Amino acid sequence: KNGPFFLNYWMFSVHAPFDAKKALIEKYRGRVDPADPQRCPTYAAMVESLDDAVGTLIDTLDRLGIAERTLIIFFSDNGGNMYNEVDGTTPTSNAPLRGGKATVYEGGVREPCIVSYPGVVAAGCRSDAVIQSSDFYPTILDVLGLKPQPDQHFDGISIVPALKGQSLSREAIFTFFPHDPGVPDWLPPAVTVHRGDWKLIRIFHGGEHGAHRWKLFNLRDDIGETTDLAAKEPERVKTLDALIERFLGDTKAVVPVPNPAFNPAAYHPEDEGKQKQREKAKPKAKTQGNRNAAASSADDPKLQGWKARSCTANVNDGIVTLTGKGGAPFLGFAAGKLVGPTVVRFRVSSATGGGGKVEWLPTPQATEKAKSVPFHLTAGDWQEMTVALPAEGALGIVRLYLPAQKAPVQLDWIELQSGKEKRRSDF
Repeated sequence: KNGPFFLNYWMFSVHAPFDAKKALIEKYRGRVDPADPQRCPTYAAMVESLDDAVGTLIDTLDRLGIAERTLIIFFSDNGGNMYNEVDGTTPTSNAPLRGGKATVYEGGVREPCIVSYPGVVAAGCRSDAVIQSSDFYPTILDVLGLKPQPDQHFDGISIVPALKGQSLSREAIFTFFPHDPGVPDWLPPAVTVHRGDWKLIRIFHGGEHGAHRWKLFNLRDDIGETTDLAAKEPERVKTLDALIERFLGDTKAVVPVPNPAFNPAAYHPEDEGKQKQREKAKPKAKTQGNRNAAASSADDPKLQGWKARSCTANVNDGIVTLTGKGGAPFLGFAAGKLVGPTVVRFRVSSATGGGGKVEWLPTPQATEKAKSVPFHLTAGDWQEMTVALPAEGALGIVRLYLPAQKAPVQLDWIELQSGKEKRRSDF
Protein backbone atom coordinates (compact mmCIF):
# COMPACT_ATOMS: atom_id res chain seq x y z
CA LYS A 1 0.00 0.00 0.00
CA ASN A 2 2.78 2.43 0.81
CA GLY A 3 5.09 1.72 -2.12
CA PRO A 4 4.79 2.22 -5.86
CA PHE A 5 3.34 -0.35 -8.21
CA PHE A 6 5.69 -1.88 -10.78
CA LEU A 7 4.88 -2.93 -14.30
CA ASN A 8 7.58 -4.45 -16.47
CA TYR A 9 6.09 -4.11 -19.93
CA TRP A 10 8.11 -6.82 -21.65
CA MET A 11 5.87 -8.03 -24.45
CA PHE A 12 2.28 -7.35 -25.45
CA SER A 13 0.39 -9.42 -28.01
CA VAL A 14 -2.66 -7.82 -29.56
CA HIS A 15 -5.36 -10.14 -30.87
CA ALA A 16 -7.48 -7.90 -33.05
CA PRO A 17 -10.21 -9.23 -35.35
CA PHE A 18 -8.85 -10.31 -38.71
CA ASP A 19 -10.71 -7.60 -40.63
CA ALA A 20 -9.30 -4.92 -38.31
CA LYS A 21 -5.76 -6.23 -38.78
CA LYS A 22 -6.21 -6.37 -42.54
CA ALA A 23 -7.56 -2.82 -42.66
CA LEU A 24 -4.63 -1.54 -40.61
CA ILE A 25 -2.12 -3.26 -42.87
CA GLU A 26 -3.81 -1.86 -45.98
CA LYS A 27 -3.69 1.61 -44.40
CA TYR A 28 0.11 1.45 -44.37
CA ARG A 29 0.46 -0.41 -47.65
CA GLY A 30 -0.59 2.73 -49.49
CA ARG A 31 2.03 4.81 -47.68
CA VAL A 32 5.07 2.63 -48.37
CA ASP A 33 8.08 4.28 -49.97
CA PRO A 34 9.97 1.52 -51.87
CA ALA A 35 13.24 3.43 -51.41
CA ASP A 36 12.87 3.60 -47.61
CA PRO A 37 14.45 0.72 -45.64
CA GLN A 38 11.41 0.94 -43.31
CA ARG A 39 8.85 -0.25 -45.86
CA CYS A 40 6.96 -3.18 -44.31
CA PRO A 41 3.24 -2.32 -43.93
CA THR A 42 2.54 -5.31 -41.67
CA TYR A 43 5.30 -4.25 -39.26
CA ALA A 44 4.01 -0.68 -39.28
CA ALA A 45 0.53 -1.96 -38.41
CA MET A 46 1.96 -4.04 -35.57
CA VAL A 47 3.74 -0.98 -34.16
CA GLU A 48 0.51 1.01 -34.23
CA SER A 49 -1.36 -1.86 -32.52
CA LEU A 50 1.30 -2.01 -29.82
CA ASP A 51 1.13 1.76 -29.35
CA ASP A 52 -2.65 1.56 -28.97
CA ALA A 53 -2.27 -1.25 -26.42
CA VAL A 54 0.17 0.78 -24.33
CA GLY A 55 -2.28 3.69 -24.46
CA THR A 56 -5.06 1.40 -23.22
CA LEU A 57 -2.82 0.32 -20.36
CA ILE A 58 -1.95 3.88 -19.37
CA ASP A 59 -5.61 4.91 -19.56
CA THR A 60 -6.50 2.06 -17.22
CA LEU A 61 -3.88 3.15 -14.68
CA ASP A 62 -5.34 6.66 -14.83
CA ARG A 63 -8.87 5.33 -14.38
CA LEU A 64 -7.82 3.30 -11.34
CA GLY A 65 -6.08 6.30 -9.83
CA ILE A 66 -2.70 4.58 -9.48
CA ALA A 67 -0.75 6.13 -12.36
CA GLU A 68 1.07 8.57 -10.07
CA ARG A 69 2.55 5.71 -8.00
CA THR A 70 3.32 3.29 -10.80
CA LEU A 71 6.75 2.75 -12.31
CA ILE A 72 6.48 1.64 -15.93
CA ILE A 73 9.45 0.25 -17.85
CA PHE A 74 8.98 -0.21 -21.59
CA PHE A 75 11.85 -2.26 -22.94
CA SER A 76 12.76 -4.55 -25.82
CA ASP A 77 14.78 -7.75 -25.53
CA ASN A 78 16.84 -7.27 -28.72
CA GLY A 79 17.26 -5.19 -31.84
CA GLY A 80 14.94 -5.35 -34.82
CA ASN A 81 14.46 -8.43 -36.98
CA MET A 82 16.06 -7.63 -40.32
CA TYR A 83 16.41 -11.07 -41.92
CA ASN A 84 12.97 -12.75 -42.11
CA GLU A 85 10.64 -11.81 -44.95
CA VAL A 86 7.24 -10.12 -44.55
CA ASP A 87 5.39 -8.36 -47.38
CA GLY A 88 8.30 -9.19 -49.68
CA THR A 89 10.82 -7.30 -47.56
CA THR A 90 12.52 -7.47 -44.17
CA PRO A 91 10.26 -6.54 -41.22
CA THR A 92 12.37 -3.56 -40.20
CA SER A 93 15.66 -1.73 -40.60
CA ASN A 94 18.09 -0.81 -37.82
CA ALA A 95 20.02 1.75 -39.88
CA PRO A 96 22.42 3.36 -39.20
CA LEU A 97 23.24 0.53 -36.79
CA ARG A 98 24.87 -2.63 -38.07
CA GLY A 99 23.10 -5.99 -37.76
CA GLY A 100 19.94 -6.89 -35.89
CA LYS A 101 18.36 -9.45 -33.63
CA ALA A 102 20.71 -12.35 -32.77
CA THR A 103 23.90 -10.38 -33.45
CA VAL A 104 26.31 -8.65 -31.05
CA TYR A 105 26.58 -5.60 -33.28
CA GLU A 106 24.72 -2.48 -32.16
CA GLY A 107 21.68 -3.32 -34.30
CA GLY A 108 21.23 -6.43 -32.18
CA VAL A 109 21.89 -5.07 -28.69
CA ARG A 110 20.60 -1.47 -28.71
CA GLU A 111 16.91 -1.31 -27.82
CA PRO A 112 14.41 1.35 -26.79
CA CYS A 113 13.89 1.84 -23.07
CA ILE A 114 11.24 4.26 -21.80
CA VAL A 115 10.70 4.79 -18.07
CA SER A 116 7.73 6.55 -16.52
CA TYR A 117 8.19 7.29 -12.81
CA PRO A 118 6.10 10.27 -11.66
CA GLY A 119 7.91 12.53 -9.25
CA VAL A 120 11.33 11.10 -10.12
CA VAL A 121 11.71 11.01 -13.90
CA ALA A 122 11.07 14.42 -15.46
CA ALA A 123 8.63 14.35 -18.35
CA GLY A 124 10.26 14.52 -21.76
CA CYS A 125 13.83 14.12 -20.49
CA ARG A 126 16.50 11.94 -22.11
CA SER A 127 19.58 10.19 -20.77
CA ASP A 128 22.69 8.98 -22.56
CA ALA A 129 23.43 6.46 -19.80
CA VAL A 130 24.04 2.93 -21.08
CA ILE A 131 21.94 0.38 -19.19
CA GLN A 132 20.98 -3.29 -19.53
CA SER A 133 18.06 -5.45 -18.44
CA SER A 134 20.01 -6.91 -15.51
CA ASP A 135 19.91 -3.39 -14.00
CA PHE A 136 16.16 -3.54 -13.40
CA TYR A 137 16.16 -5.82 -10.35
CA PRO A 138 18.73 -3.83 -8.32
CA THR A 139 16.96 -0.65 -9.45
CA ILE A 140 13.59 -1.84 -8.10
CA LEU A 141 15.21 -2.87 -4.81
CA ASP A 142 16.73 0.61 -4.59
CA VAL A 143 13.42 2.34 -5.30
CA LEU A 144 11.67 0.28 -2.62
CA GLY A 145 14.45 0.79 -0.10
CA LEU A 146 15.07 -2.96 0.16
CA LYS A 147 18.44 -4.56 0.75
CA PRO A 148 19.68 -7.56 -1.26
CA GLN A 149 19.82 -10.96 0.38
CA PRO A 150 23.11 -11.73 2.17
CA ASP A 151 25.85 -12.63 -0.31
CA GLN A 152 23.55 -11.79 -3.23
CA HIS A 153 25.44 -10.39 -6.23
CA PHE A 154 24.13 -8.65 -9.34
CA ASP A 155 25.40 -8.36 -12.89
CA GLY A 156 23.64 -4.99 -13.06
CA ILE A 157 23.49 -1.85 -10.96
CA SER A 158 20.76 0.53 -9.80
CA ILE A 159 20.03 3.13 -12.47
CA VAL A 160 18.10 5.44 -10.11
CA PRO A 161 20.75 8.20 -10.50
CA ALA A 162 20.22 8.17 -14.28
CA LEU A 163 16.44 8.29 -13.77
CA LYS A 164 16.97 11.47 -11.74
CA GLY A 165 19.07 13.04 -14.50
CA GLN A 166 22.42 12.37 -12.88
CA SER A 167 25.44 10.58 -14.33
CA LEU A 168 25.70 6.83 -13.93
CA SER A 169 28.93 5.40 -12.59
CA ARG A 170 29.86 2.00 -13.98
CA GLU A 171 33.01 0.49 -15.39
CA ALA A 172 31.59 -1.39 -18.35
CA ILE A 173 28.69 -3.41 -19.79
CA PHE A 174 29.13 -6.93 -21.18
CA THR A 175 27.21 -9.04 -23.68
CA PHE A 176 27.93 -12.77 -23.71
CA PHE A 177 26.65 -14.49 -26.85
CA PRO A 178 28.37 -17.86 -27.48
CA HIS A 179 26.27 -18.70 -30.55
CA ASP A 180 26.40 -18.37 -34.33
CA PRO A 181 22.76 -18.19 -35.48
CA GLY A 182 23.66 -17.60 -39.13
CA VAL A 183 21.67 -14.39 -39.57
CA PRO A 184 23.10 -11.43 -41.52
CA ASP A 185 26.11 -9.92 -39.70
CA TRP A 186 26.49 -13.03 -37.55
CA LEU A 187 29.78 -13.74 -35.82
CA PRO A 188 31.18 -16.94 -34.32
CA PRO A 189 30.64 -17.33 -30.53
CA ALA A 190 31.65 -14.02 -28.99
CA VAL A 191 31.54 -11.70 -25.98
CA THR A 192 31.59 -7.90 -26.02
CA VAL A 193 32.45 -5.08 -23.65
CA HIS A 194 31.21 -1.47 -23.84
CA ARG A 195 33.21 1.16 -21.96
CA GLY A 196 32.77 4.82 -22.74
CA ASP A 197 32.91 5.35 -26.50
CA TRP A 198 34.66 2.04 -27.11
CA LYS A 199 33.39 -1.44 -27.85
CA LEU A 200 35.51 -4.58 -28.10
CA ILE A 201 34.27 -7.88 -29.52
CA ARG A 202 36.19 -11.02 -28.59
CA ILE A 203 35.61 -13.90 -31.00
CA PHE A 204 36.46 -17.05 -29.07
CA HIS A 205 39.40 -18.96 -30.59
CA GLY A 206 38.87 -17.22 -33.91
CA GLY A 207 42.52 -16.30 -34.43
CA GLU A 208 45.63 -18.18 -35.43
CA HIS A 209 46.55 -21.36 -33.55
CA GLY A 210 43.39 -21.26 -31.47
CA ALA A 211 43.96 -17.75 -30.08
CA HIS A 212 41.10 -15.30 -29.73
CA ARG A 213 40.32 -12.70 -32.38
CA TRP A 214 39.13 -9.15 -31.69
CA LYS A 215 37.19 -6.33 -33.32
CA LEU A 216 37.39 -2.81 -31.88
CA PHE A 217 35.06 0.10 -32.67
CA ASN A 218 34.77 3.71 -31.55
CA LEU A 219 31.00 4.11 -31.34
CA ARG A 220 31.15 7.90 -30.98
CA ASP A 221 32.75 8.26 -34.41
CA ASP A 222 31.51 5.04 -36.02
CA ILE A 223 28.06 4.06 -34.79
CA GLY A 224 27.67 1.73 -37.79
CA GLU A 225 30.75 -0.32 -36.75
CA THR A 226 32.30 -0.10 -40.20
CA THR A 227 35.95 0.43 -39.21
CA ASP A 228 37.74 -2.18 -37.09
CA LEU A 229 40.49 -0.43 -35.09
CA ALA A 230 41.86 -3.51 -33.31
CA ALA A 231 45.12 -3.55 -35.30
CA LYS A 232 45.71 0.17 -34.66
CA GLU A 233 44.89 0.10 -30.94
CA PRO A 234 46.60 -3.01 -29.49
CA GLU A 235 46.93 -1.54 -25.98
CA ARG A 236 43.26 -0.61 -25.84
CA VAL A 237 42.37 -4.12 -27.01
CA LYS A 238 44.51 -5.58 -24.24
CA THR A 239 42.92 -3.36 -21.57
CA LEU A 240 39.34 -4.05 -22.64
CA ASP A 241 39.96 -7.77 -23.10
CA ALA A 242 41.23 -7.91 -19.51
CA LEU A 243 37.81 -6.61 -18.43
CA ILE A 244 36.16 -9.38 -20.47
CA GLU A 245 38.36 -12.01 -18.85
CA ARG A 246 37.52 -10.75 -15.39
CA PHE A 247 33.79 -10.68 -16.22
CA LEU A 248 33.84 -14.27 -17.47
CA GLY A 249 35.62 -15.37 -14.32
CA ASP A 250 33.38 -13.43 -11.92
CA THR A 251 30.21 -14.81 -13.51
CA LYS A 252 31.60 -18.34 -13.88
CA ALA A 253 30.56 -18.27 -17.52
CA VAL A 254 30.69 -21.51 -19.48
CA VAL A 255 32.95 -20.46 -22.33
CA PRO A 256 33.65 -22.16 -25.66
CA VAL A 257 36.81 -24.28 -25.83
CA PRO A 258 39.01 -24.90 -28.88
CA ASN A 259 37.88 -27.63 -31.24
CA PRO A 260 40.76 -30.11 -31.64
CA ALA A 261 39.35 -31.24 -35.00
CA PHE A 262 39.16 -27.69 -36.40
CA ASN A 263 40.81 -27.33 -39.79
CA PRO A 264 41.74 -23.65 -40.44
CA ALA A 265 42.30 -24.38 -44.12
CA ALA A 266 38.65 -25.39 -44.51
CA TYR A 267 37.26 -22.33 -42.70
CA HIS A 268 36.39 -19.16 -44.61
CA PRO A 269 36.30 -16.03 -42.39
CA GLU A 270 35.05 -14.03 -45.36
CA ASP A 271 31.72 -15.89 -45.05
CA GLU A 272 31.14 -14.52 -41.54
CA GLY A 273 28.19 -12.16 -41.60
CA LYS A 274 26.55 -13.81 -44.59
CA GLN A 275 23.20 -15.39 -43.84
CA LYS A 276 23.31 -19.16 -43.69
CA GLN A 277 20.59 -21.16 -45.37
CA ARG A 278 19.58 -23.76 -42.82
CA GLU A 279 17.36 -26.72 -43.51
CA LYS A 280 14.32 -27.22 -41.34
CA ALA A 281 15.00 -29.71 -38.57
CA LYS A 282 13.04 -32.89 -39.08
CA PRO A 283 10.44 -33.65 -36.40
CA LYS A 284 11.01 -36.59 -34.10
CA ALA A 285 9.72 -39.93 -35.23
CA LYS A 286 6.05 -40.51 -34.40
CA THR A 287 5.48 -43.29 -31.91
CA GLN A 288 2.02 -44.49 -32.85
CA GLY A 289 2.46 -47.58 -35.00
CA ASN A 290 4.83 -47.32 -37.92
CA ARG A 291 4.19 -43.59 -38.51
CA ASN A 292 7.79 -42.99 -39.58
CA ALA A 293 7.49 -45.09 -42.73
CA ALA A 294 6.74 -43.46 -46.06
CA ALA A 295 3.19 -43.50 -47.46
CA SER A 296 2.04 -42.62 -50.94
CA SER A 297 -1.64 -43.56 -51.20
CA ALA A 298 -3.97 -40.67 -51.98
CA ASP A 299 -6.22 -41.80 -49.10
CA ASP A 300 -3.49 -42.99 -46.77
CA PRO A 301 -4.39 -42.91 -43.03
CA LYS A 302 -1.15 -41.07 -42.35
CA LEU A 303 -2.76 -38.04 -44.02
CA GLN A 304 -5.14 -37.94 -41.03
CA GLY A 305 -8.32 -37.50 -43.04
CA TRP A 306 -6.90 -35.34 -45.82
CA LYS A 307 -7.22 -36.83 -49.32
CA ALA A 308 -4.77 -36.08 -52.12
CA ARG A 309 -6.25 -35.37 -55.52
CA SER A 310 -4.37 -34.70 -58.79
CA CYS A 311 -1.16 -35.29 -56.86
CA THR A 312 0.79 -37.87 -54.88
CA ALA A 313 1.21 -37.37 -51.16
CA ASN A 314 4.20 -39.00 -49.45
CA VAL A 315 4.36 -38.80 -45.64
CA ASN A 316 7.78 -39.24 -44.12
CA ASP A 317 9.14 -38.06 -40.76
CA GLY A 318 6.05 -35.93 -40.19
CA ILE A 319 6.36 -34.06 -43.51
CA VAL A 320 3.93 -34.41 -46.43
CA THR A 321 5.51 -34.05 -49.87
CA LEU A 322 2.97 -33.24 -52.59
CA THR A 323 3.87 -33.80 -56.24
CA GLY A 324 1.33 -32.65 -58.80
CA LYS A 325 -0.04 -35.01 -61.44
CA GLY A 326 -2.60 -32.62 -62.88
CA GLY A 327 -3.28 -28.95 -63.37
CA ALA A 328 -4.85 -28.31 -59.96
CA PRO A 329 -3.43 -30.54 -57.20
CA PHE A 330 -5.09 -30.25 -53.80
CA LEU A 331 -5.69 -31.86 -50.42
CA GLY A 332 -9.35 -32.29 -49.49
CA PHE A 333 -10.85 -32.60 -46.01
CA ALA A 334 -14.35 -33.01 -44.53
CA ALA A 335 -14.61 -30.08 -42.12
CA GLY A 336 -17.09 -31.78 -39.78
CA LYS A 337 -18.16 -29.46 -36.93
CA LEU A 338 -16.50 -26.36 -38.34
CA VAL A 339 -19.16 -23.73 -38.92
CA GLY A 340 -19.00 -20.08 -39.95
CA PRO A 341 -15.88 -17.91 -40.34
CA THR A 342 -12.82 -20.15 -40.17
CA VAL A 343 -9.08 -19.53 -40.10
CA VAL A 344 -6.85 -21.98 -41.95
CA ARG A 345 -3.17 -22.05 -40.98
CA PHE A 346 -0.44 -24.24 -42.42
CA ARG A 347 3.35 -24.47 -42.55
CA VAL A 348 4.65 -24.98 -46.06
CA SER A 349 7.80 -24.93 -48.16
CA SER A 350 7.86 -24.46 -51.92
CA ALA A 351 10.98 -24.33 -54.07
CA THR A 352 9.24 -22.34 -56.80
CA GLY A 353 6.48 -20.52 -54.92
CA GLY A 354 3.28 -19.56 -56.66
CA GLY A 355 -0.42 -19.03 -56.18
CA GLY A 356 -2.84 -21.24 -54.31
CA LYS A 357 -6.25 -21.05 -52.69
CA VAL A 358 -8.38 -22.50 -49.93
CA GLU A 359 -11.79 -23.57 -51.21
CA TRP A 360 -14.89 -24.70 -49.33
CA LEU A 361 -18.11 -26.18 -50.72
CA PRO A 362 -21.15 -28.04 -49.29
CA THR A 363 -20.31 -31.42 -50.88
CA PRO A 364 -17.62 -32.75 -53.24
CA GLN A 365 -20.17 -32.61 -56.10
CA ALA A 366 -21.43 -29.07 -55.43
CA THR A 367 -18.68 -27.35 -57.42
CA GLU A 368 -21.02 -24.59 -58.61
CA LYS A 369 -21.39 -23.43 -54.98
CA ALA A 370 -17.65 -23.44 -54.21
CA LYS A 371 -16.09 -20.36 -52.65
CA SER A 372 -12.39 -19.68 -52.18
CA VAL A 373 -9.75 -17.33 -50.81
CA PRO A 374 -6.42 -17.05 -52.70
CA PHE A 375 -2.92 -16.88 -51.23
CA HIS A 376 0.61 -16.67 -52.60
CA LEU A 377 3.65 -18.69 -51.52
CA THR A 378 7.14 -17.20 -51.58
CA ALA A 379 9.82 -19.47 -52.99
CA GLY A 380 12.41 -20.73 -50.54
CA ASP A 381 12.40 -21.56 -46.87
CA TRP A 382 9.54 -22.68 -44.63
CA GLN A 383 6.74 -20.17 -44.05
CA GLU A 384 3.53 -20.12 -42.04
CA MET A 385 0.43 -19.09 -43.95
CA THR A 386 -2.87 -17.82 -42.53
CA VAL A 387 -6.02 -17.73 -44.68
CA ALA A 388 -9.34 -16.44 -43.30
CA LEU A 389 -12.48 -17.99 -44.81
CA PRO A 390 -15.61 -15.76 -44.50
CA ALA A 391 -17.84 -18.83 -44.48
CA GLU A 392 -21.51 -18.85 -43.53
CA GLY A 393 -22.94 -22.03 -42.11
CA ALA A 394 -21.15 -25.39 -42.24
CA LEU A 395 -17.94 -25.45 -44.27
CA GLY A 396 -18.60 -28.88 -45.78
CA ILE A 397 -15.52 -29.85 -47.80
CA VAL A 398 -12.29 -27.84 -47.50
CA ARG A 399 -9.70 -28.04 -50.26
CA LEU A 400 -6.15 -26.73 -50.01
CA TYR A 401 -4.79 -26.04 -53.49
CA LEU A 402 -0.99 -25.77 -53.64
CA PRO A 403 1.38 -24.89 -56.55
CA ALA A 404 2.78 -28.43 -56.79
CA GLN A 405 2.65 -28.69 -60.58
CA LYS A 406 6.27 -27.77 -61.37
CA ALA A 407 8.07 -28.85 -58.20
CA PRO A 408 7.09 -30.73 -55.03
CA VAL A 409 5.62 -28.79 -52.14
CA GLN A 410 6.15 -29.81 -48.51
CA LEU A 411 3.65 -29.46 -45.68
CA ASP A 412 4.49 -29.67 -41.98
CA TRP A 413 1.02 -29.20 -40.47
CA ILE A 414 -2.45 -27.82 -41.20
CA GLU A 415 -4.85 -26.27 -38.68
CA LEU A 416 -8.48 -25.17 -39.10
CA GLN A 417 -10.22 -23.15 -36.39
CA SER A 418 -13.75 -21.82 -36.16
CA GLY A 419 -14.58 -20.26 -32.80
CA LYS A 420 -13.50 -22.72 -30.12
CA GLU A 421 -13.56 -25.67 -32.54
CA LYS A 422 -10.13 -26.62 -33.86
CA ARG A 423 -8.90 -29.40 -36.14
CA ARG A 424 -5.13 -29.83 -36.46
CA SER A 425 -3.13 -32.35 -38.51
CA ASP A 426 0.55 -32.71 -37.60
CA PHE A 427 1.18 -35.72 -39.87
